[in-house]
Amino acid sequence: MISYIIPTLWKSDSIFKLIESFKTIEDKDAELIILDNDLDNTKYISDDKRITVFQMEFNQFVNPSWQIGYHFSNNKRVCIVNDDIIFNVKRFHEFVLESKARAICMTNWNRIDKDLDTWELVDNGSPNARPAGGGQLMMVMRQNWPVLPYDMKLWHGDDVIYYYNTLIKNEKFCFIRGMAVTGEQSVSVNSDIIPQEMKTTFTQDTLEYYKKMHILGLSCSTVFPMELKMAWKHDDIKTKLLYEQKLDKIING
Repeated sequence: MISYIIPTLWKSDSIFKLIESFKTIEDKDAELIILDNDLDNTKYISDDKRITVFQMEFNQFVNPSWQIGYHFSNNKRVCIVNDDIIFNVKRFHEFVLESKARAICMTNWNRIDKDLDTWELVDNGSPNARPAGGGQLMMVMRQNWPVLPYDMKLWHGDDVIYYYNTLIKNEKFCFIRGMAVTGEQSVSVNSDIIPQEMKTTFTQDTLEYYKKMHILGLSCSTVFPMELKMAWKHDDIKTKLLYEQKLDKIING
């Protein structure tokens, strides 16, 4: 039995394909928990009793939404899913239960156009470095879900889940070779939707996070926050220099 948790702002059409794919699951105990962070949303009303939509009073952002979804979930396995990816939810569900997988995360190996005939569980082989893209689709056992810091809004919640499982619970993460994950990318975390007052707080928190990761000998797949990536993309020299100075000061003292 698996509970799927999807925070959304309904900015990607992929989520509707995910919902339809979920409905094809025959398991009556499967759950889909949608955290609706769009205050003006009137787009979707569920006709499947296994689907629950929680309307948030304000945008909780990704990590707090995962924590809320976990709180309301009931199954032994909990799976966080981005709202901008598409995969065969029914086949994934059946494969996980049949293989008795305990910890799965997506990797860039899953970026293939279509499913292969055979799926295979493959050990990621690295408890100290979460694979790139892993947080877009990640499943763990319910008893191995950590408490996510509420002030960690957008990024790194998946790192917390990954390292809590590998380093504390001694779980081995696998990816599913042959499984296709397609769709849009990062629609719901576009830098333009992040309030300015949150950007400043997030920036400092993120730099502190990198410092702690470096000291522990760990690595995360996100090298810089989305705001900095956008600065690089648009050649915003002022922002790039500001980040470089802050990062150097925190890491080197």
